[in-house]
This record gives sequence, C-alpha cells and structure tokens, in this order.
Amino acid sequence: SCSYQPGIPVLQDVSLALPAGRLTALVGPSGAGKSTLAALLLRFTSPDGGRITVNGEDLSSLETQAWRSQVAWVPQAPHFFAASVLENIALARPDACRAEVIAAAQHAQADAFIRELPQGYDTLLGEGAQTLSAGQRQRIALARAFLKDAPLLILDEPTANLDAASEHAIQQSLQRLAGGRTVLVIAHRLNTILRADQVLVMQAGSLVQHGAPAVLAGQRGLFQDLLSVWRSEAV
Repeated sequence: SCSYQPGIPVLQDVSLALPAGRLTALVGPSGAGKSTLAALLLRFTSPDGGRITVNGEDLSSLETQAWRSQVAWVPQAPHFFAASVLENIALARPDACRAEVIAAAQHAQADAFIRELPQGYDTLLGEGAQTLSAGQRQRIALARAFLKDAPLLILDEPTANLDAASEHAIQQSLQRLAGGRTVLVIAHRLNTILRADQVLVMQAGSLVQHGAPAVLAGQRGLFQDLLSVWRSEAV
C-alpha cells in the first residue's frame, strides 16, 4: 500500500555515506523509504532539500545520463522488451559485441539455460519475458549489470522469492559482480545482511541506526528486532 501523503516528506533526517568498494545493506520495514533512497541515487527523482554528493561533487550538477552510465541497477522485477535474449542483455550497453554479451551471461550463470532455448541468444522474448522462470529473468538482469561494468551497483535483493537452487546460483554471481564495486543492496535475506560492511536501518523515512552488522546485533533497537525475524525465517 502507498503511504505517501502530499506535503509530508518521504525521507527526513537521513545522512549517510556509501564507502567506495564496500557493501552497504539497506534494511527496514515496508514503507521505511528504502526504495525512495535508491530512486534518489538513480536520479529517478530529486530531493526537495539536502544534497547528494559524489566524491564531493553535487549529484544535481552531473548530467543525468552520464551519471546513470556509472550506475548498474538490478531490481527485483527487471523489465524486458519484446526482443531477442541478446538484445535484452545488450540494453545495458548497446555498443557491446556478441562475444561481450555472451561473456556477461557466463559471469551471471545465464549462458547454460540461454543456449538451451530454441534459438539460443537469438530466441525472441515476449514483453516481460514470461516464458522464463523468475530465476532466469534475474540472471539475465545480472548479465546486464556485468555487461555495463559500472563502479556503483544498486540492488533490490535479487534473490528474494526464488527457489534454493536459483538463489545459490545468483548469490555466486553477485559475489563476483560486487568485487571492487561500491554496492548498495536493499536487503531482505539474512546472509546478505551479515556479509555487509555496514548496515543502514530505516524506519518511517528516517535513518535510525547504522554500523557494522555485528555491532548492531548487540544493540537494542530495530535492527535487533528485525534480526530475530530474519533468523526465524532462515530456519
């Protein structure tokens, strides 16, 4: 459900830093403002107040497309066009050659199932790619991210709601993709959260806790409450 109310800020009192080359997990209950924060970083929307800086430079001063070329975004429900598998992956970098697209698919552990499709990489997908499983669609989305090879990676936990086999394959790809990059993941899974260098905990549009997961686990607060829920779900 939408909790937005005109005139009331979606985010307030949010001050944070994403350290270069580190994994930051963004957690909190539904409606906490996690997706809004990701949208601000992707320049899908702009803040009414405050500043977002990149290496000290105001994000609003950067040309939008130039900035987005530096960011790879992997949502939970990636969009697909009525085009071939190859063309859908190449959306990330239209000038990429066929060999580069295939290499990206291999890194995302998508190459094997793509080659089993009727025309392999030239198989036409309908809009939404509904003929593929959820795990296959996520691996194609990860192939796009590998092909783009951007220094900033923003993820909305792509392993959520997948079967165990698909989750394992995608987790392996994510570990490779995240190497050396600055990563922000809207996290829903315990293993992702515990691997993070820092955790940002949001509630009702505010940042209420931040720090290393082991430190936050020992503090009374929302993270400790969420941790109990995640651990019970992981059993």
